[in-house]
Amino acid sequence: MNKLLIAGVDTIVGANLAAWLAPRYQVLGLSWGEVLTIAGCETAACDEHSTEAPRQWIASERPQWVVYCGPGARSTWSLPAAPLPHHETVGVAGAWAKAAQEFGCELTVISSDAVFTGPWMFHRENGACYCESNPARVLRMIEKEVTEVYAKTLLVRTNVYGWSPEPAAPGLVETVLQAVEEGRPIALDCMRHGTPILATDFAETLDLAYQKKLQGTYHLSGGERINPFRFACLLADQFGHSLASLEPIETPFDNRREFGAGETSLQNRRLRKALEVAVPLVRDGLARLYEQHASGYRDRFGALQPALAEKVA
Repeated sequence: MNKLLIAGVDTIVGANLAAWLAPRYQVLGLSWGEVLTIAGCETAACDEHSTEAPRQWIASERPQWVVYCGPGARSTWSLPAAPLPHHETVGVAGAWAKAAQEFGCELTVISSDAVFTGPWMFHRENGACYCESNPARVLRMIEKEVTEVYAKTLLVRTNVYGWSPEPAAPGLVETVLQAVEEGRPIALDCMRHGTPILATDFAETLDLAYQKKLQGTYHLSGGERINPFRFACLLADQFGHSLASLEPIETPFDNRREFGAGETSLQNRRLRKALEVAVPLVRDGLARLYEQHASGYRDRFGALQPALAEKVA
């Protein structure tokens, strides 16, 4: 069984990758914060800002596959808002790429649809309608760094939603559901648009991309363009809640050039052609999200599993 190292397993995409792929791989999940426990996985803490930790972990664990869930893995649709990318992370991402190259690992780096903005819709991998905000520039610097350091990197742009692994740190899904359950008003943007994908649907397709040894830049997103307000309406409806507490926000035109605030929808034709797969529509993903709620999938987070000691850089 191949070993998969997920750096950033406390992100929504990282945690769900670990939980979903644990039956297929020997998974080691490294948290940027407190150590998590995920069923079927070994977990440990890792200094998110260390440029020495990547080599130490990869040298000692010798994984066949490394997935780096850095700043680009945090969706700009998150509620509450995710921390913004900053310049110090460029060197860290490069260190993960350098270590993966040194030890011959397959490397996947998760990036964000928020590198783009409007007015164009369904951005291609080689699209140039970039967002000019500082956080978006940092993400593009990270993309450039990892692909230049390790040419075999699989760089995946996406916008993932799903269950948060930490009850104390809810994501978009939990925040919306709790608000509508309690009848509290919650306002969401109805102007920005993206192509969100359920974390476990993302995991399933990413595993296939690994099996096919894809390299280069690909978009792995949902197949439907939608805004956060409409997404929340469909989410509430899927779980049988009233939509009365949901309120739309119209973002001022000048603000739509800010990080993640504009048109970030992704075209994923290149990936679909390479893997011969379809991508899910929003209601498909939400139906599976509800099935996970009913089936006890979320119990995979918090299950007692062995934890490894942190490597001190």
